[in-house]
Amino acid sequence: MNDFKKWAIYSPDGVIDRIYSGPINEAQSQTTGDESVIEIQPDLDDQNAYVSNGSVVAKQSFSFSINNSTIEADGVDEVIISSIPNGTLVIWPDDFEETVTDGVIEFSVDLEGKYNFTFDHPHYLQETLSIEANTST
Repeated sequence: MNDFKKWAIYSPDGVIDRIYSGPINEAQSQTTGDESVIEIQPDLDDQNAYVSNGSVVAKQSFSFSINNSTIEADGVDEVIISSIPNGTLVIWPDDFEETVTDGVIEFSVDLEGKYNFTFDHPHYLQETLSIEANTST
């Protein structure tokens, strides 16, 4: 009998900290602190799933609203990204990290270029949005 299975080791907030393959008793010995163990489907892992109410759930894509992905590099024109779930960590182009609490970020810039924003939330697939800032000719 093969008792090797794939296990998610997760924290109380549902974040899967790591994956372990083997028998349940070995998986349980891998936990630290208040982590728990649950069997996880073969096609899921710590990057595309989380634990909610005792079940492993596939992460979903974000459903942002964005007014424009191209702006004038004039310091006035701005992009507004909304419908961001509260608790989302946003990594700005300068590597500044901010946790969204109001569902919105706004961005303007006076230098031409491509600006990447990374969005990370325990219940959503990590996503990067690119904003292009151009100067008028």
